[in-house]
Amino acid sequence: MSFRGIVGNKGQIAALAAEIVHRPYHAYLLIGPASIGKALVAHALAHSVLCERSPGEEFCCTPENCAVRSSAPATTSARTARPAVHCDCCPACVQIATGVHPDFIYIARNPKRTEVLIEQVRDFIERLAVRPSRGTRRVAIIDDAETLNIPAQNALLKTIEEPPAHTVILMVTKSERALLDTIRSRMRPIRFGPLQAAEVQAVLTARLGIPPERAAAITRLARGSVMRAFALADGAVPPIAELLKALNRAAQTGFVEANALAQQFFGTREQATDNFELIARILEEMLCFKLLQAELNAASPEVARMMTQFAQTTDTGTLAELLERALDAHAAVNEMANPRLQGENWWMTAGAALRGR
Repeated sequence: MSFRGIVGNKGQIAALAAEIVHRPYHAYLLIGPASIGKALVAHALAHSVLCERSPGEEFCCTPENCAVRSSAPATTSARTARPAVHCDCCPACVQIATGVHPDFIYIARNPKRTEVLIEQVRDFIERLAVRPSRGTRRVAIIDDAETLNIPAQNALLKTIEEPPAHTVILMVTKSERALLDTIRSRMRPIRFGPLQAAEVQAVLTARLGIPPERAAAITRLARGSVMRAFALADGAVPPIAELLKALNRAAQTGFVEANALAQQFFGTREQATDNFELIARILEEMLCFKLLQAELNAASPEVARMMTQFAQTTDTGTLAELLERALDAHAAVNEMANPRLQGENWWMTAGAALRGR
């Protein structure tokens, strides 16, 4: 099915797919916001290289909707995984989907860990030293690359600079600034942007059969991410109301309250990234409402009421300051700053700004 089923960033994907097939660079850095499909593109590129039925841009798998991949056990050492359902793809594509293809290597952060472990990196380097066995080329993916610690990055440096022959390395990250300059300078950067609202809405309508009105409401909260949109469609509700309640009380926030809010909303890196982005989106909505008389995009009448109340009682300069600090905190978390401390500092700063200090 090729790359046609992958949503968004069509220009980057087409250029990269053609280059990988015909004259690849030795190492690529795929950069972009979380949950927009960068890892999916990396896997699709692996299929385009290793597919045995129709290699190239028309490979036989459908990575965006692959039954074998979705049913395989979630593990970062997937060499033990096995297909759980029947698939009409070629054997090579099935093996890539389940992580057992001998010429395909994939590592990522374990969901129970905060970083890609150096043991994973050492195993990755060791496996790269083995010659391709099924074909003439090998594809290796490092996902969650922003969680590589400094020793792990230093261990990778020589491999990134001079990988074994016939190997293409794809590193996937949402924050290139979390990587050493020596790593970034040896890779070709490919930048991906958030998906367009129309693209996300079309996916929700086509794949999940969601009515256009509900799909449009979900899309406004998904912030350019199909994965986030699917989670919202399944009932995962972002804490907009809770954040707004805390924001309306922020003028009275002291250290104890800021610490509690930091633990509640910014306890993990992923949670902090999502919630700082959500706060920024809320503040942006309120600024547009205040300056341009734009209609508020609110998830419910209660949320609209709280947004209106905060916007009407806060001057535009303070709203802009809070927005800027939320974006700075979001960037800091992506650069591996402590998420809880960033949350604590943001609430303390918000309280001081709202008190006029």
